[in-house]
Amino acid sequence: MMSTKHGKSIPQQIVLLFLAIITWYPLIFMVSTSLKTQNQFYENYWWFTYPFDFENYLIVWDRISIAIFNSIHYSFGTLVVVLTLSLLGGYAFGRFKFYGKNILFLAVIMLLMIPGILTLVPLFVLTKNLGMANSSLGFIFPLAGFEIVIGIFIMRLFFERLPTELFHAAKIEGANEIQLLLFVAIPLALPGLGTVAILDLLFTWNELLWPLVLLSDQDAYPVSAAVITFRNQYRVDNGNLFAAYVSVSIPLMILFIFVVRKFIRGIEGI
Repeated sequence: MMSTKHGKSIPQQIVLLFLAIITWYPLIFMVSTSLKTQNQFYENYWWFTYPFDFENYLIVWDRISIAIFNSIHYSFGTLVVVLTLSLLGGYAFGRFKFYGKNILFLAVIMLLMIPGILTLVPLFVLTKNLGMANSSLGFIFPLAGFEIVIGIFIMRLFFERLPTELFHAAKIEGANEIQLLLFVAIPLALPGLGTVAILDLLFTWNELLWPLVLLSDQDAYPVSAAVITFRNQYRVDNGNLFAAYVSVSIPLMILFIFVVRKFIRGIEGI
């Protein structure tokens, strides 16, 4: 079988090329459509057309910038809650021995098995009865409750793998449990916290159903819900719609470019 200088056979190269195309083409299609007028969209559906129409971005920016600010606000709120409770929960499950620990941890993990759509209506009723409907707290705390589960799971794995000798040595030096957590456990578990933070930001940024159910004010919509408002009941301007898609994707792309190595390092350490 013929092979290239990199050791891969030609059929393997073809398969990899095909996978690369189907992976990247949706992004290329999104960008190309965002630079078209409606007439250009119908004239050339699959690829770029000239001249580029950057006016689409100017048209959507006023509305989409508010949504981006809202998403940053919601993401920061959930991030603080999730990191704090995931850290404490993971540390407790990973470092301490107590009666019923495994049963309690299993009960927490079982929450991952419940489809989120089944809890949507009860969660909305509960949030409304607590007076948090159409509010930031009503958006943040329910989402954080779902995301804490995977956060505790990841952090427990990290804390269980930390050498116990480090904690014993710190105790000999007179450190208490709070000092062990702050000065021994947290610095060593930063890759795990980084992984939890990235996953939390992705989940919060991309959440769609919950804001549509909870928020009645469109000015409070995050980016995932805001882009839907660009769809008119009778007519869709594809250039504006895809310009909105590109605009809300850019912050996550920039974030992932800077943290992808830490994310991979954190996943490898689980």
